[in-house]
Amino acid sequence: MARVRDAKREDFPEQLQYVWDAVAEGREPPNIFKAMGNNPHVLRAYLRLGNGLWNHCGLDLQTRELVILRSAINSQSRYEWHQHVRIGRDAGLSDDRIMALRNWKDSDAFDQKEKTLFAYVDQFAGDGVPSQESHDAMVAAFGESTTAGVAILVPFYQMTARFLAAMDVQPEEPFVGWTLEG
Repeated sequence: MARVRDAKREDFPEQLQYVWDAVAEGREPPNIFKAMGNNPHVLRAYLRLGNGLWNHCGLDLQTRELVILRSAINSQSRYEWHQHVRIGRDAGLSDDRIMALRNWKDSDAFDQKEKTLFAYVDQFAGDGVPSQESHDAMVAAFGESTTAGVAILVPFYQMTARFLAAMDVQPEEPFVGWTLEG
């Protein structure tokens, strides 16, 4: 059970009820948004940044989801992992590629460009900052624009993982499991 109550549409100021409607999409909103909805202004800002990162980080859908899933592993965020396994599958990722993320360095499921990306992502774990060598490899493989996009996308999901942990937000349905057994 989350540490905060589930926000409701009527808790939102009238001028922000469209935010609730957008995340609800005619059904019960995901638990993250019900928890974050305790501060509707922050939820609106979070959604704006998140949507911008999703659509303009410079990665295709599958690669973006691999980055988010790797970030979920690094943060040990059950909620992010659970949600983005589904989103990744919807984007066309196979369970084999999703599972290969756990040991990407030794996997032949990824090409060198993807491994360069995952090395960069992993350097953000904890309070880390990518090395100059990793940064240069990213720029060579993906360009400056995508490198900048990824350098914001990964900490965004680290922040999300910390929010979820601080609020003890649980997945909406039984956890898919770290090895996709659920």
